[in-house]
Amino acid sequence: MTSEIEQEYNNLSKKYSLPAFKEIDKEFEISSLEDTSFLLRNTLRKISEKLEFYTNMLNDLLQPDTSSLSSMHEISFFTEEEKNDIYQIFKQLMRLNRNITELILEADEDKTAQFLNSFFTEWLEIKKVLISCTNKMKKSWEKETTMEQELGYFG
Repeated sequence: MTSEIEQEYNNLSKKYSLPAFKEIDKEFEISSLEDTSFLLRNTLRKISEKLEFYTNMLNDLLQPDTSSLSSMHEISFFTEEEKNDIYQIFKQLMRLNRNITELILEADEDKTAQFLNSFFTEWLEIKKVLISCTNKMKKSWEKETTMEQELGYFG
């Protein structure tokens, strides 16, 4: 099925000058789609799934559930300035995801293609920030701490 997806995407790419199939597939795994019908809309759905994952991750950092040990631990390693930066990326992801929702509802192939073209460049920049944030979250687990020090937990 991948070759059919790729072939249909390439046809649409010629029509709309879309990002290269290999690039968009690498980022959003569109080759895993099951058929070529409504390929651009289904591509938006794949993108939306990924954006939702990252907005949830950032949401957990920005508004940690006090019963979530991992969120409370990780956010304690971010400065106020970094939290503000995370919030800006969160807003950007939410704006993009709401834009996708609107495009899916409108079902306008031209508008969808225009969005994909502008989105992909923006995504590559957002991804750099997400990698940096995830790296800091990962490194927080390498630091020597106790629950009492970091979380004020006394059991």
